[in-house]
Amino acid sequence: MKTLTIRGLPDEVHLELKERAKKNRRSLNQEVIAELSNRVAEDEAEYRVKKILNAAETFRAGLKRPLSGDEIRNAIDEDKK
Repeated sequence: MKTLTIRGLPDEVHLELKERAKKNRRSLNQEVIAELSNRVAEDEAEYRVKKILNAAETFRAGLKRPLSGDEIRNAIDEDKK
C-alpha cells in the first residue's frame, strides 16, 4: 500500500471529513480512502457510459433509416440467444 501526504487541506474540508468519518464509524484515514475510492469508481462508471453512448451514436449515424420498434425488439431477442 502507498502513503499519501496532503498539504494545505482547507480547515472546512478537514472538518467535513472528520464528521463523515465519525458518522460512518471510520478513522479519518479510512474515510479519505473510501471517498477517493468512491470517486474513482464513479469516474470509471461515467467513462464507461460515455463510451457506450459514443458507440451507439456511431452506430446510429451509420444507419440509413431509424430502426422500428419491432426491429429493435428482434435484435434484442437475437442477442439473448
